[in-house]
Amino acid sequence: MKLPAVNPLEENYLCANREEFAELLKRTIEKSGGGAFFKALGKVDGVPYYATILIDDQKILAVEVQNVRTGETLVGGPALEVMKKMIEQGPTIVDAFPLGDVDVKMSVVDNIDVYNSTPKMHLSELCPVFNEKPSTKMKKPEPPRPKPPQSFAPVEEPKPKPKPRTEFVLDVPSHLEPYFRAFGNRLVKYAKSLEIEPTKVTIAAKEVRYALGAGTGVHATIELEGSSGSLLAPSRLKELLENFVYREASELSSELDKKVVISRFILKT
Repeated sequence: MKLPAVNPLEENYLCANREEFAELLKRTIEKSGGGAFFKALGKVDGVPYYATILIDDQKILAVEVQNVRTGETLVGGPALEVMKKMIEQGPTIVDAFPLGDVDVKMSVVDNIDVYNSTPKMHLSELCPVFNEKPSTKMKKPEPPRPKPPQSFAPVEEPKPKPKPRTEFVLDVPSHLEPYFRAFGNRLVKYAKSLEIEPTKVTIAAKEVRYALGAGTGVHATIELEGSSGSLLAPSRLKELLENFVYREASELSSELDKKVVISRFILKT
């Protein structure tokens, strides 16, 4: 589906069951006030699926799922049934993206075919937590507490500056996106252990078919940009990071059941 580029509320958030998935939906809607879309990776009867789900503040609007192994894509009603089983069987890894009311409407327009083929299920049918009503009991106001006299103005403590988020640029097949996003997050964590503060990670990957029936693989290039406070030489830092991405690629090969090759690694500090 075609969806707007917005900052996620959560990335690679592990929902162990349907209740935790429901709480994430609820929290994301409260944050946006309009709606949201979610990208979820999970399994149905042992088969991995990657789902994209668009909702407003009351119902599911559009669903698309992709079989990670075969690449087959389902939309609408069949996709909704797979998505329901996926969150019921759990666990799922979810990215949550809050959307304002205008963005929700534009997302419907941009994905009108998927919208028209998706049954409009109320969120309470998917997750019973949406049936819960907030308490209407009013709390008795507490009397204001007298403030102690001050002979001088209070000194405000300086607030710590928030650390900048690492920007991710992923040019990869959609069904591989959650795998490479998790790959990038692990790379960022390792880079920080080397006293590098990453500002941007760019991953470009494509599937290739080998000759003579040797199957398919994934070839990727990775670029990490950031500032270094390490005492190690840049060449040594690059060597350590390259060794890390090659090890991660080997583990990802086992997870995807296809060869993942890092064609090139670039470090810019």
